[in-house]
Amino acid sequence: MPFEIPFSAPGSKGPNKNQSFADPGPMPDALTRVPGFIGELTDWTISTSPSPNRVLAFAGALAMLAHLTGRSHTDLHGTHTNLYLVVLGESGIGKDSPRKTNSRLAQRVGFSQSIAEAFASGEAIEDALVKCPSMLFQADEVASFFGKMRGTNTAAKSMSERIRRLFTSSGSTYVVRAKAGLLGGQQIIFPQLTMFGTGVPDEFLAALTPHEIRDGLFGRCLILRAEDEYVSQSAEAYTAFPESVVKTAELLAAREKASIESGVMAMKCVPETPEAVEALEQVKTASMSLRKALSDAKMPMARATVVRMNEKIAKLALLWAISENAENPQITRAAVEWATALTVYVTRWMLFESQFHSGEGNFGLLRDRAVASLARNGGSMDRRTLLRNLGCDITTFKRLVTTLVVSEIIDEPSYVEGKLVYSLRNN
Repeated sequence: MPFEIPFSAPGSKGPNKNQSFADPGPMPDALTRVPGFIGELTDWTISTSPSPNRVLAFAGALAMLAHLTGRSHTDLHGTHTNLYLVVLGESGIGKDSPRKTNSRLAQRVGFSQSIAEAFASGEAIEDALVKCPSMLFQADEVASFFGKMRGTNTAAKSMSERIRRLFTSSGSTYVVRAKAGLLGGQQIIFPQLTMFGTGVPDEFLAALTPHEIRDGLFGRCLILRAEDEYVSQSAEAYTAFPESVVKTAELLAAREKASIESGVMAMKCVPETPEAVEALEQVKTASMSLRKALSDAKMPMARATVVRMNEKIAKLALLWAISENAENPQITRAAVEWATALTVYVTRWMLFESQFHSGEGNFGLLRDRAVASLARNGGSMDRRTLLRNLGCDITTFKRLVTTLVVSEIIDEPSYVEGKLVYSLRNN
């Protein structure tokens, strides 16, 4: 089942000449419709939230199932269900509800010790996983968490490195740092860290750096956007969970707890139907073609964003299978098709957003032209003249100005003799 992510190579002409990737639009409702546990928990969260939001509820349910299955389920290729999920939406759209749902469900099935709301450092994450090697980290204002991993200081580098290494160590052994007085670090067998973070788009995206995109942290994430649904309801906050949700959660939590307490990995290997195997092979071929096209276009950061598409699709297809039938899951073509559609949509949106921060592609060329125009004009230019020189649409121009300000290439615009003026930093 091939897929396509359209893009314009740097320097191309046409209606999208200033951007390499188009905005795919709001997330299709169909992508949030998953049979079984995910769908039922999504619907329950919506029904009990004073500000219901389907994308947020869906992401919370997906994160919860990922957490409940990380050390107990895999596929024939050693895939694990740990996810780094980030949902961006404006204030007041109900970000608390899915976190509360997950915490309450974990408490209901006796697994509440596995959920955390904040980590101060990379070392703190390691210490938490030593005590409980399956953790769900739920963070509001996720921009602050990512902010701790920015910069060149030792603490920032250490936290970023640990977060990236934990993601890829889910099917192997993770060696914890050596502590004072000890010869070597402890080992965590199959550490499972699932993240479910929420935040405001401008705060998270404005601070996105080329380094974050390049080092693979951005590409490891599934970043969704939740539109304001402008719905308010008098929800009954203490409505009981559906019996089927509790039954599935109890079954999965028992398997996870048994794995943690015994220290023995007894993984349930989920089989694939022949149709699913064929679909997964088609997806691999399509994703490799996309990676090559981006390499040929000399867009390494865009390539870094798509490089883990196959891994994400495998994780999501596995989660669909468990959601549909926790007792006897099976990865079907329907699971692969949904996982592919969701991954492709999310990747298209991540590419659209990242192009404004990566400095490559058509937007990178436009940014270079803006800096050159300002330099040729003595370092300053009024808004009308700069916009006319660049020849871009007003929306792209606004994103350009924001990027240049955040990157500290230009100062905050100021009014001079009634005109809005942009100036190069230290002009």
